[in-house]
Amino acid sequence: MRLVIFIWKTILYLPRNFYFKNRALSKIVLPLLRQRHRVAKKNIELCFANENKNTTSEILKNSELSLTQAIFDTGIAWFWDDDKINKIVKHKIHNIEILNQNSLGNLIIFKHSLHLELDARILGMHSEIYGVGRKNNSNYLEQVIKKGRLRGLKDTASNKEVKKFIKWLKNGKSVLYAIDQDYGKKQSLIQKFFGADVYVISVTDKIQAITKCNIIFMNSFYDEDNMLHISLELVQPKGKKIVSSSEIHSIIEDSIRANPGEYLWHHRRFKSVLGKSFYK
Repeated sequence: MRLVIFIWKTILYLPRNFYFKNRALSKIVLPLLRQRHRVAKKNIELCFANENKNTTSEILKNSELSLTQAIFDTGIAWFWDDDKINKIVKHKIHNIEILNQNSLGNLIIFKHSLHLELDARILGMHSEIYGVGRKNNSNYLEQVIKKGRLRGLKDTASNKEVKKFIKWLKNGKSVLYAIDQDYGKKQSLIQKFFGADVYVISVTDKIQAITKCNIIFMNSFYDEDNMLHISLELVQPKGKKIVSSSEIHSIIEDSIRANPGEYLWHHRRFKSVLGKSFYK
């Protein structure tokens, strides 16, 4: 694993325009990620069942390009210093001022884009941000991930350390949190995602009730000039205290539809509803 990390750091010296949407490079990398490709294909075909084959094929191709680029974007997020990122990665943050609109905490909901680690790193370079995520099964890789994330985040918590990030929100902190994966049936409700049934965790309702936090959605995408855009949006309707998980997922789905090739389709999102056999 240490050799893999060394090689990973080494390939980051390649020029950014070399690996950005490089189809030839993607064809080299793809055979190493066959299982992920299979999962993505299943998810895309299910979520875009009403689209023609050309459309789903194009989304899958763009997803393959983004997956290859994610190897570099994630490495940049974890291993580069701030100055190098500012110099080489073109980016723009929109509406960051809403993080300081009042003394309440901010629960920042984000989608699993394939460049989510870079999104979080760049946001953390411009504001005090905390993060919540799953622990990796490998202790060594977990150390690499945590060290990398702490380059941009003030602190991190696992999704099981609920009291820790509840305290952050009560103290007025801004916390990144993703809810668009399959976390099992416990504390989850069945809702629609691209017209198909999925289990969605309902914990966000409880978090809002306990902490009175703002709910902010973070969207991100690359434009045609390879500029990474990160935008923040307050999603609470005026006069409404609690934003339901279904409302949040509707916003997430809309953002995915705008740039479907950049989404992490490689997670077994429908496993709890359709079973593991769906992805075989």
